[in-house]
Amino acid sequence: MIKLYGVPLSPYYNKVKIALLEKGVKFEESLMRPSQEMTILEKSPMGKIPFVEINGHALCESTAILEWLEDAYPTASLLPPTPLGRAHARELMLMFDLYLGPACTPLVRARLFGSPLPDRAATTAARDTIVRVLNSIARLAQYGPWLAGEFFSFADISAAAVLPVVRFTSQLLDEDLLAHLPGAEPYLQRLAQRVSVARTWEDRETAIAQLLEARAAQD
Repeated sequence: MIKLYGVPLSPYYNKVKIALLEKGVKFEESLMRPSQEMTILEKSPMGKIPFVEINGHALCESTAILEWLEDAYPTASLLPPTPLGRAHARELMLMFDLYLGPACTPLVRARLFGSPLPDRAATTAARDTIVRVLNSIARLAQYGPWLAGEFFSFADISAAAVLPVVRFTSQLLDEDLLAHLPGAEPYLQRLAQRVSVARTWEDRETAIAQLLEARAAQD
């Protein structure tokens, strides 16, 4: 049995969750936040989420987990069949993971957790980075019908995990940031038709609603 640790507010947790659901692998969710407790550091050396336990063996970092899943469960592949296609899917995945998601993080944390809002200069810089990354993804996207072409892949899993964060950030900035990614809305509609994505999005929205309700009760 695989155990997945983390929270549905994390796009990287949701990335792993979607992959597990796509593979049809049985797993349990164990909700927890990042931690520097020694018992957690023994499983996730940076204390980050998500991480998984595979028959007692711990593995962290979302991309490493996806790569393990692809090796361990080669059926229902989440990568295209050609070397160039697989590289392209990974290329797109990294655009979401390394650049787009982190650019949204300071604004999202301020809204969800009551962290101090970035000042105007930092907010403008974050917005400009988000737009630049979306423009870059637009140059790489194929929509054939999936981001890397014909096959649903790592690229789409990361997109499904991060694009809702961009939409949430759009609400905070009162600007439709996804307008900088042509084809985003019909693409999101296609993603929503996948059971793995729909379930993960629903769990994310529930977690956000519960968090905001708890914060409101404390105010």
